[in-house]
Amino acid sequence: MDIAIFGAGNGAHALACDLSLRGQNVTLWENPEFAQNIRHLQINGNKIRVSGAISGEAHIAQVTTDARLALSNAEIAFVIMPSFGQESTFDYMVPHLREGQVVFVMPGNFGSLSLYSKLKKRGLEDKVIIGESDTIPYATRLNNDKSCNIFGVKESMWASSVPYRNTKKMVEKLDGILPVKLITLQSVIAVALANTNMIIHCPTMIMNAGRIETGPRFRFYNDGMSQSVCQVMEKMDDERLRVASALGYSLVTEFEDAIANYSLDPAKYKNLHDIFSSHPVYSKMGADSPQDIAHRYLTEDVPFLLVPLSKIGRMLNILTPTIDAIIHLAGVVNKTDYMTCGRGLDSMGFKGLPINDIKIIVNS
Repeated sequence: MDIAIFGAGNGAHALACDLSLRGQNVTLWENPEFAQNIRHLQINGNKIRVSGAISGEAHIAQVTTDARLALSNAEIAFVIMPSFGQESTFDYMVPHLREGQVVFVMPGNFGSLSLYSKLKKRGLEDKVIIGESDTIPYATRLNNDKSCNIFGVKESMWASSVPYRNTKKMVEKLDGILPVKLITLQSVIAVALANTNMIIHCPTMIMNAGRIETGPRFRFYNDGMSQSVCQVMEKMDDERLRVASALGYSLVTEFEDAIANYSLDPAKYKNLHDIFSSHPVYSKMGADSPQDIAHRYLTEDVPFLLVPLSKIGRMLNILTPTIDAIIHLAGVVNKTDYMTCGRGLDSMGFKGLPINDIKIIVNS
């Protein structure tokens, strides 16, 4: 099958390697402004070594910065990149999308709603199937030599389409392509709220800020997630679940999600600290903590996940004091007003709409 992958970071490389090794005809696209991210592939004849949970030498059929070329034959387009790159990528894609294609955003972080809004302006919202997941399939990093290391592959991801009525068709199209099972939720809003990256990344960054800025590097998912950090995570998770419940969504806890992602034995763990202090997959990553507080664990997860969550909570009169505190502190350390610049209802096409009308659009 012809598949386009938009993005050229860790997750996009892992997906391109995995699909290519499994016989798919893959085109990897990168934003022309960041063409250097695919230079190593072009120099090596589009070949890349992959090791770990998946291994071999992958040959990617095509590597390009031309969105028209990437989409010309693609049946499926995956967008797999940090959320702050989504909007410009969607702008490159939209003129070249055509009826019958599937666009799947990983992780979506409400991004599918923005793409849907852009397509609606062109009258294409009912012709292209648009969906998103809460995460990416792999725990992965690019090595210094640009080879790809895949530490683990998740068992499942949450997914939905916008509007929801296209979800079954989308899942059928993706079945056998992605290496994980897609478990559907009631809407893409539910999927975005199910993305627990905001719960585990953001407080760990804020509460380890001094350590990050002074070094040496530490195991972010193990050493960084101390007992007190995990207690803040659990309080944030309570607030996330209250907002979801007010929307009619029954989501799993971060504890349940962390257990399910890599099929851990729940009998071995009592709380989040038990899981992350000895996580069998994340512990393989070594000293991988960010080296700058302006890292995507804050610059992505705060404005594109915590801010929309907080704003939806306000619409529903649900207080999120712990989440709001993390948003505020992230803004202070990065000198950015995330509540103003974060993904808001405007970019999702919901400006001025009451919450019930928004639910009708996404749940239909």
